[in-house]
Amino acid sequence: MILLALPPPSFAHPELLSQIELLDVQLHEHPGDPGLLLKRGDLYRRHGDYDAARRDFADAGKAEPPPPDLDFFEGWLQLETSQPESALTSFNRYLAAHPGHVKTLILRADAFIALKQPAKAATDLGQAISHSQSPSPALFRQQALALVSAGAGRWPDARAVIEDGLSRFPAEVSLLGLGTDLALALDDEASARHYMSKLPAAVRELPQWQERLDLADGLAGADPAQRRALLRRAGQDLERQTSRGQAIDLLVARMPLTIRVRHGPGDRASTGPRPRPR
Repeated sequence: MILLALPPPSFAHPELLSQIELLDVQLHEHPGDPGLLLKRGDLYRRHGDYDAARRDFADAGKAEPPPPDLDFFEGWLQLETSQPESALTSFNRYLAAHPGHVKTLILRADAFIALKQPAKAATDLGQAISHSQSPSPALFRQQALALVSAGAGRWPDARAVIEDGLSRFPAEVSLLGLGTDLALALDDEASARHYMSKLPAAVRELPQWQERLDLADGLAGADPAQRRALLRRAGQDLERQTSRGQAIDLLVARMPLTIRVRHGPGDRASTGPRPRPR
């Protein structure tokens, strides 16, 4: 996964500011239009001006009836501003009205992770995979990470998720890496070697993969006491990788995504619903 550094809000892409300015003009012509307020509020969120986003969402909520997508956009803002409990409430309401909406399921999973409820996050991510027309490798990885966080009893389930992901993306390094770590922690050095054999030779030479290979070699020739020590190390390595991976995935999930400007109902597999004017 490539993680790009985000610029501070004051250096946001000028396209965002130009879109906000255009919506300023439209709202001057159509004051109080809830669809326009939702669009501008989400642009403010992406720009990092959270107070302005809250004001626009609050004003949009004054419409009768309130815009149907308000809970989605408020929930995303609440999640991004470290209010996972409030975000969960908003996403619950939105999913009650729009069951199976992929982006909302993914965001609600992020809220569950923030609230230290990884098993519920894994359930949401599994539903997101089921409802998505083209689930990405990252979704399988996120679900597997959530299952690892749920405890050693769920590690075999995490392994099954990785296998499902690899059946669709057989050369995906992030899935092969997590699959290897799970296999080692589950005392299955043969499967760990199988995963590593799928890597390009240049990748296998990297230090992190050499460490995994050394651990597999150690398990293969260990006596019972050594094996227990190596398995403890493998489990600790897996848990460290999981904590780091979830932190990165949560940041990536919160990265701004371009909202669609066409009017109409939100697509179940879209990044988010499209705000609609009255």
